[in-house]
Amino acid sequence: MVYWIIYFSTKVLSWLYFPFTAYNTRKIPRQGGFILASNHISNLDPMLLGICSVRRLNFMAKIELFKGILGFILVRLGSFPVRRGEADFGAMREALKRLKMGRPVLIFVEGTRRIGDAPSKAQSGVGFLAMKSGVPIVPVYIKGTDKVMAPGTKSLKRDRVFTTFGDPFYVNDAPSYEEASQRILDKIYALA
Repeated sequence: MVYWIIYFSTKVLSWLYFPFTAYNTRKIPRQGGFILASNHISNLDPMLLGICSVRRLNFMAKIELFKGILGFILVRLGSFPVRRGEADFGAMREALKRLKMGRPVLIFVEGTRRIGDAPSKAQSGVGFLAMKSGVPIVPVYIKGTDKVMAPGTKSLKRDRVFTTFGDPFYVNDAPSYEEASQRILDKIYALA
């Protein structure tokens, strides 16, 4: 119930503040687990991808957000906590469990919001998940949410946003988790 309230509230918010165009949503698998791998430029990104996707997404969020009412809401939205800046094996196990249950998991490959146009370093965790789970990776590139809600602000400014979904692919042949993560990041930015 909480999920659908937030979903429709976000749809209304998007009509008011960030009308969006989602390209190639047909590339999202209709069943089975997959990793939705994205760039990250604003706190709006998880909400935007949630309303662009034809599937209900699970996603990692920094552990600091899981306090009070926000934590309550995040859990009901399919979110689970991750400790950033360290190898959080609990979060990795939870992501693998959800992928094996056939659920899609959203991951921001750079690990945090990026400022500017150039990609930053890919985090090796997404490569680990992709190689261990064997599920397809669907790259998606987000453009414009940083203009609606810039990093460090809490106010919204009306602007158009765009998402472009790419073809599902695998990285099982990568020589390392780091290389797998870099391939995923490259696929995301190739959609720009």
